[in-house]
Amino acid sequence: MDKYNNKLKSLLDQIEQTRFALNELIKHKEENLLDQEVIELSQLLDKLLSKYDSMQK
Repeated sequence: MDKYNNKLKSLLDQIEQTRFALNELIKHKEENLLDQEVIELSQLLDKLLSKYDSMQK
């Protein structure tokens, strides 16, 4: 696997882990989407997804 594919796989793993963590945090926070921790983790997921999108172009 080349360097690009390794980076892509690593990024996809990060996205999946962050998505899972966000879902768990939302459950823990009783679905309060305005909780600061939820917002920060959501913003991190947005950044990872944007990075993934830019790598696909």
